[in-house]
Amino acid sequence: MRKAWLAAALLLVTVSPTTAMASPPTADAKAAIQDGKIEINGVQYHYLIAHGRGEPIVLLHGWGETSYMWRYVMPALIARGHTVIAPDIRGLGDTGRPADGYEKANVARDVHALVAALGLGARVTMVGHDIGGMIAYAYAAQYRSDVSRLVIMDVPLPGVDPWKEISATPRTWHFKFFGVRDLPEMLITGQEGEFIRWFRNVEAVNTSALTPESEDYYAVAYARPGALRGGFEYYRAFAQDELDNREFSKKPLAIPVLGVGASGGLGETIGILLRNVATDVKTVTITDSGHWVAEEQPQQVIAAVSAFIPAPVAR
Repeated sequence: MRKAWLAAALLLVTVSPTTAMASPPTADAKAAIQDGKIEINGVQYHYLIAHGRGEPIVLLHGWGETSYMWRYVMPALIARGHTVIAPDIRGLGDTGRPADGYEKANVARDVHALVAALGLGARVTMVGHDIGGMIAYAYAAQYRSDVSRLVIMDVPLPGVDPWKEISATPRTWHFKFFGVRDLPEMLITGQEGEFIRWFRNVEAVNTSALTPESEDYYAVAYARPGALRGGFEYYRAFAQDELDNREFSKKPLAIPVLGVGASGGLGETIGILLRNVATDVKTVTITDSGHWVAEEQPQQVIAAVSAFIPAPVAR
């Protein structure tokens, strides 16, 4: 399955003239991506990695996804010459699914230890979508000297204005549902594929991007034993995340921060919330897209990220 998504990714970014890459991807970009597993803080972490030049870029996925969501973005960044790592976050994909530890600050500690264990150097660029964006912020707030740039895609931050307003809207009904202990698992187990397909379609604008292949991939991933619970635990940790983020935000980030909002998602609201935690914020709105920006409009996301992150210097 990994080979299939890499082939599709290379085809897309090769034929697109709008990806803002230094050079078009080649078969070398596909060959450069390696699978790995390593134990981090008692959890077996799965990751994809390609070694290039300069500071590494860490790509963090969210709920309803795995590292598979980066199948278009990752090869494009590799083609620019970057070192890129895309782990499956705690509880999801091929990473272990422990019973606890889903506070975003704690998962950020996992990712920091992963970066160190892989010998990628101290400073990285963090890129996160959805729950991955919450983790990316917690990483940047805890390890300020270790992050050069931060990209957060289409997600609010617990405890950061306008969190209360966003989490009270009908659009975020699932925050409360997923946060109820045991009930979502009881109702969805045995119908994981149907639920994940429905949820992703509802949250999309460019639904044609959600292909049978992609939705089957996620259906299988979320039907694995413990995957539903692992994913829902991220929502059950929101109360602690709110406390952590209020403390983190007392000292705004000074690094460049890019907020990527979807026209059918947070849009420019992402800039409002990020300016409450950082002093140097730029925003981009991805058009004709719902929540799954990197899958619905990968060319726009690649262009935005490539414009924000300097190309690595050739050696």
